[in-house]
Amino acid sequence: MVPMKIKESTSKIRYPLLLTVFAVCGALLTILRVFQVKTSIDASTGFYTKTGFPVILFYVLLVCSCLFFAVSSFISSDSKSISLSSTKSKSLFAVTLVFSFVMFFDGVMSFIKSVFDAGNTEVQVSAFKSLMISGAIPLFLQSIFAVLSGIFLIELSFSFKNGNGSAGKHRILALMPVGWVSCRLLHLFVRKISFLRVSDLFLELSMCAFMVLFFMAFAQVSSGVYSTDSRWRLIGFGLPAAMISFIVSLPRLFFTIVDKSTYINENHPFNVADLVFGVFVAVLALQLIKKENTTEEKETDVVS
Repeated sequence: MVPMKIKESTSKIRYPLLLTVFAVCGALLTILRVFQVKTSIDASTGFYTKTGFPVILFYVLLVCSCLFFAVSSFISSDSKSISLSSTKSKSLFAVTLVFSFVMFFDGVMSFIKSVFDAGNTEVQVSAFKSLMISGAIPLFLQSIFAVLSGIFLIELSFSFKNGNGSAGKHRILALMPVGWVSCRLLHLFVRKISFLRVSDLFLELSMCAFMVLFFMAFAQVSSGVYSTDSRWRLIGFGLPAAMISFIVSLPRLFFTIVDKSTYINENHPFNVADLVFGVFVAVLALQLIKKENTTEEKETDVVS
């Protein structure tokens, strides 16, 4: 009987609470990150120049908030009833369309950078291994997946515009964003540098890891393939990914405008795709709340 009571009490966690925590923690962590970049990080190396309570607070709050999103979404009844098939939203249409253009841009830039890196690569062991270590191959694959992801997002945007769930018919294309983020992860992992001492690298790795889980769940839910057990992951992994994308992107955008050479590490510049992804997830979560509230109102009217 006790487990049933726990399940009933925890299942009442609702979307508004999750989004409130998302907004509050995201704002606090972004402010702390701006403070870190300003006072505690050497832009030339990306290493911390000093650590203290603000740095400890930053990582404790980051880990706790990500765990809260994942656990709360897993036990929430709201997150297990998510459906994207009939979602109709002008705001989602607009942000998804912008996201698609950004993905095309990322594809072009990744291809150009892969060609540049390949041209500067010295073949030491084998051509393939040298190109992999230099990051040329991951970037080239990233460019391909980015373009294919852009095509899927265009279809998805019109699916949100019409509310017909047409994007769910393209199950292979729905996996392209997973490939795009996976290639980004691969490119980050081939760098011979400390994942812990370079906070930018650690945050990007964490963000990409959550993005992979989110896009995998999104592909399953939108296409209806083993979607029942994946619905909660849209919020449980989407909110952490979006929050970290804001933490990473907004300070970089701010300091790029203020003084890029002083505060921004050349290996971790501002990436517009990360910022737009965060906006996409935030708008998606808001629309899911709106849809849930509309459904509850209809059910109340029927009962009354």
